[in-house]
Amino acid sequence: MISVVIPLYNKETFIAETIQSVLDQSFTQFELIIVNDGSTDYSVSVVKQFQDSRIQLIEIEKSGVSKARNTGIRSSIYQWIAFLDADDWWDSKFLEEMVAAIATYKEHKLFASGRTHVFKNETIYYTNPYLPEEGTVGTVNFFKVISRHLPLINSSNAVISKSLIEQVGFFREAQKMHEDHDLWMRLSIGEDVVFINKNLSFYRNTETNSASKMYYEPNDFSTFLQTLIQTRKDLTKIEKIHFKKYANRFVTLTYIKNYSHYSRQEDKEVIRLAQMLVTGKYQLLLRSLHWFPYKKTYPIFKFFQFH
Repeated sequence: MISVVIPLYNKETFIAETIQSVLDQSFTQFELIIVNDGSTDYSVSVVKQFQDSRIQLIEIEKSGVSKARNTGIRSSIYQWIAFLDADDWWDSKFLEEMVAAIATYKEHKLFASGRTHVFKNETIYYTNPYLPEEGTVGTVNFFKVISRHLPLINSSNAVISKSLIEQVGFFREAQKMHEDHDLWMRLSIGEDVVFINKNLSFYRNTETNSASKMYYEPNDFSTFLQTLIQTRKDLTKIEKIHFKKYANRFVTLTYIKNYSHYSRQEDKEVIRLAQMLVTGKYQLLLRSLHWFPYKKTYPIFKFFQFH
């Protein structure tokens, strides 16, 4: 039995397709919890057109995606939580494949599938050299994977033990960006991910949900940096090596992209935390940029594919 949690805010164009992809699952023993986060369009009307006893619609005041997801988790009746965003969708065998993996890997609490990033004119399947061979299932270390580009978990390709989420403390509700990465990081301490490398989840890229185009507020950035600092303390020796590669790249590029928006005091706090994570030339670079008056450096580093 699986509880599917969909946070919903102003997705009237997409939510019907998302819901239908859940109802079309070959594995049918699930509940579908849709948490409407104060939508102002016709999203709720679209949801109410579906007449299925497995659907539960919860209404909350506009509070952000983290509060919406947490509300869905806390309202769930089953011990496995599947996340799906309101403009994404699943292959019809997504839950079937997940349930089979859960039955095989009985001691594990984190499961994720292959996914495709769907743009207007192209699709990109998620790859990473540390994943199991395409078409197979295997366990992978989260921190090893993120040392080479994007995390293997996102908010539409994961099934996670509810007890593990409760143990690490749910999504941080004050965060507006990278709130999902923050949770994946905490969930993965001491827990390998069972990865089903099959094309089962589809992530839609729209102007409104593209994190790469968003400004990373200094409080959000500082919160995530604190999570990274705490996470590093609990990693194994080999995980810390992988983590260092990730932190040097992610923290440096994220700072370069956003620091022009920060006040001097905000910048000072972000830099203080960032320098606790980055090493060597990256730390020197951050110190230099902190005092550098020209703040349009990100396009330069992006152009030269800074790593």
